[in-house]
Amino acid sequence: MSPASHPAFASTSNNPMNTHTHSHFLASTILIAAGAFMPAGHLAATPPAPPDLTQSSTVDRTLTFNLGATGLRGWIYSKPATALDAIQGRTTAASRQILVTHVGNNSPASGVMEVNDVILGVGDTRFSDDARKSFARAITEAEKVENGGILKLLRFRAGKTETVRLKLRVLGSYSATAPYDCPKSRLILADACKALEKEPLDDSWCGAVSGLALLATGKPEYLPRVREFARAMASKNLELGNGDHCDSWGWGFKDIFLSEYYLATGDKEVMPAITAFTVTLARGQSLYGTFGHGGSWRTPEGKLHGSIPPYGPVNQAGLTANLGIVMGKKCGVNDSEVDAAIGRASKFFGYFVDKGCIPYGEHEPIPLHDNNGKSAMAALLFKLQGNRPAEARFFAKMSTAAYENREYGHTGQGFSYLWGGLGAHVGGPAAGAAFFKESAWHLDLVRRCDGTFTYDGGEQHGPGRTEDNTYYGKSSYNGLSPNATYVLTYAAPLRKLCITGKELKKEECLSKAEVAAAIVSGRFDLDRTKMSEQQLVAAFGDWSPVVRFRAAEELSGRPGAKAMVPQLIALAEGKDVHVAQGACETLGNLKCAQALPVYVSLLSHEDRWLRYKAAQAIRKVGGEAAPELPEILKTFVKTEEPLQPINWADPIQFAHGQIVGALFTTDLVNSLQTVDTKLRYAAVGVASRNADGMARGHLKGYFESKLSAEDVKALAPDILAAVKNIAPADTMFGQDIRMGGTVALSKYHYQEGIRALAELLKVINGHGSETRIPSILNQLKSYGKAARCAIPDMKEFSLMIQHGEMPDHPVNLKKVADINEAIKFIENATDQPEMPRVAPADSK
Repeated sequence: MSPASHPAFASTSNNPMNTHTHSHFLASTILIAAGAFMPAGHLAATPPAPPDLTQSSTVDRTLTFNLGATGLRGWIYSKPATALDAIQGRTTAASRQILVTHVGNNSPASGVMEVNDVILGVGDTRFSDDARKSFARAITEAEKVENGGILKLLRFRAGKTETVRLKLRVLGSYSATAPYDCPKSRLILADACKALEKEPLDDSWCGAVSGLALLATGKPEYLPRVREFARAMASKNLELGNGDHCDSWGWGFKDIFLSEYYLATGDKEVMPAITAFTVTLARGQSLYGTFGHGGSWRTPEGKLHGSIPPYGPVNQAGLTANLGIVMGKKCGVNDSEVDAAIGRASKFFGYFVDKGCIPYGEHEPIPLHDNNGKSAMAALLFKLQGNRPAEARFFAKMSTAAYENREYGHTGQGFSYLWGGLGAHVGGPAAGAAFFKESAWHLDLVRRCDGTFTYDGGEQHGPGRTEDNTYYGKSSYNGLSPNATYVLTYAAPLRKLCITGKELKKEECLSKAEVAAAIVSGRFDLDRTKMSEQQLVAAFGDWSPVVRFRAAEELSGRPGAKAMVPQLIALAEGKDVHVAQGACETLGNLKCAQALPVYVSLLSHEDRWLRYKAAQAIRKVGGEAAPELPEILKTFVKTEEPLQPINWADPIQFAHGQIVGALFTTDLVNSLQTVDTKLRYAAVGVASRNADGMARGHLKGYFESKLSAEDVKALAPDILAAVKNIAPADTMFGQDIRMGGTVALSKYHYQEGIRALAELLKVINGHGSETRIPSILNQLKSYGKAARCAIPDMKEFSLMIQHGEMPDHPVNLKKVADINEAIKFIENATDQPEMPRVAPADSK
């Protein structure tokens, strides 16, 4: 079945999480590239100073923060100085004032504060640090018994500054082990439960989360309602299908909920639905164990488990779906597809152990401890299997260290709040308590005076928006109940569910030393600036791949770093792979050409992540790597691996992908023509067969502008294969090489290019099609009358767009007009160019 006709290619417009648009993803990528993952010297410039709200309160009041149990919402300056500040929760670091935008009726602030008041500080002291965090910590202090709930604020109103008092409810202090053995936490949980029990339960992924929260409380009085909800959900989902139509978002959450319900109650009435969800999700999983907004294509042979169609994989959805599969297995679902799916997912997500955070899709690991809860979800994925202790411990430790990463996430931070604490709890009570302690300020800020919680968060980071901008306005994350989210956080110590630690064993918990190390690693991005060069070198041996990354980043920005090159080269050649990775990364950041022989030797190292760092260093050196180019190409060709069977040591072939980037996106491309022709052609062929669509895409410009007629003749079989067969991984970027390949073939009018263009026209869907379709049409026109064989396909495509029948192609009369104009041009053409044929691949 072709990609265009595959059911999984259908539009995701009805997906409740379809706000994950390509443009949003690119915005996130651009923000990251602007500074978060670059050496310190490349971070974004400091933003303008915050406005003085005592002089002017003209600000965007649609985006505000909840101000804890005071009854207030307020505008707080929220422009992080760097991308890293945003990612590390320092969104309001520059703020020193708070503008009151709403005062809740009958709240502690009622009668004391008014809209347009400016909060300058707490007590008699002005804010000298982040106003938002300072305010939150003042609430925590005020709620202690000894402070009687009194919160003193330094208020500015109508030119006058004075200290006023708010009387908050006394909740006591958080215990040292909170939320474990903590009276304050129990009170907060009880209030949130009262709110949650009044909320509706609907047959959606959000409803499933609310159902999980009710179950997590262990309250027997909730069971009748949960039973009714679970049985109603189960009755609608008894025969879901063979995986071609796969709602990875909804079914994953529903499977988790129904499975937890079944394990808690033994209610066999829901088992048919659990079986249907689990088996259908397993059948819809890709060859890499991933999911997109839906399931995978069939393979070219018509079998299950092909690639994820463009838009591509979305691990936020995939982790949930895979958690559902694991939970279904725990309930007793016995199917070969289920076992195979768990195996694929474990191998794919297990690849990121010791390398970084789970990425957005089939991408390189992210140098963060967590990103919108994906490390936490991975910790649960491995813990719930019961036989993956190393992976579970690593991601639990990553989750514990991620207390500063909670406020950053694609389309907002809701999944971070949902999963983050649960991931830390996988490491045991000490890990959960350590994470909670670092996060308590935020928990107290998003809790309201009626005991409910709100969601504050915008795209990537920042304040929240409520429908009516009032304190009691509904505020949620894509419909997800904030009360349900935080009930799960505060109910974790009860350990009533698998996802809240019901099966946790003492021997599986992180040690005190491991927890302490995780907390220290979580603030390394600030601590590093106070370290000496040799302390940074010592940090190359840290357990955390994020620390190693940041240590290399910091060291390479130091004035004395270049004098350390001999030491760094020796470390890169050493036996400790962690230290070697850090040294290699530092050398690459320095664009150190002196270390080129070391980089090349490491390209075939047994540690795949060290290979990646070496290849990345070559890419950063760029054109200066020319003297080593023959050896780079030889190693590149020698270490090629087939796409099948997948080598799970590097399933997406990231190390090779970095070499492709070095060869074809840096000045090194200008030296390619100087090397042995056969070696160059072999390397181009290897690059065009890389598993990663993004890596293959680096060849686009080379195909379009760097190849002579003789080059195209020799490479035509590889080029044609790259055009006809999309890369199996990261299909989001899989079209670039195909577009570049058609340009190379049509430039010299290869006969096979006509059919390749006609077939490609039908699968250039969605984003980018506005420029790609005209390019394809112009290439077809260049064949003159010979392109008439493509006219039936062109007409069919035109009609499907016109009638709104083409997936991801909304009705677009401009596209229709362009296609029809090209058809008319070809119909009227009277001549055609000479058209060579592509030689068989084995005749090269």
